[in-house]
Amino acid sequence: MSLAYYAEQDGEFRPIYQYTRFAIEADEIIAHQLCEYHVIQGAQYALKSNEMNGEYDQLIVEYIADDVRKPDEKVYPPHQIHLEFRTYQGKDDYPLLKTMTVPDHVQAMRYLVKDMISLDQETYERDSCEIDIDRNCYVVYLGKKVS
Repeated sequence: MSLAYYAEQDGEFRPIYQYTRFAIEADEIIAHQLCEYHVIQGAQYALKSNEMNGEYDQLIVEYIADDVRKPDEKVYPPHQIHLEFRTYQGKDDYPLLKTMTVPDHVQAMRYLVKDMISLDQETYERDSCEIDIDRNCYVVYLGKKVS
């Protein structure tokens, strides 16, 4: 299996990132597909579609803006699976609530697909999620507290 990212602009598709064949497993590909946003090589993209051609998965993304790293945005070691939970309070305002490391991408997907997430006795609505390839982590953005 392999995964390639293509940016669409003005009807043209250009390759921006690729995992070579056998460098990514099916569970990680699915986790990437679940994320609405993707940070790749200093830029933020929104997912437009995901496609499959045999063993080859392709994510079509649209450029949003250059990604400006905040002081609390840590770069995590590779070969571990990290999650950050942040409250989304508007553009450029998303304080860090909690971080965790999970044993595999299936465990990460459990958080990526939820509508409600409980952290430290508080329950939040899930707003969106992103894969930050540059920082080696998934970021789950949380909206309103519901309890």
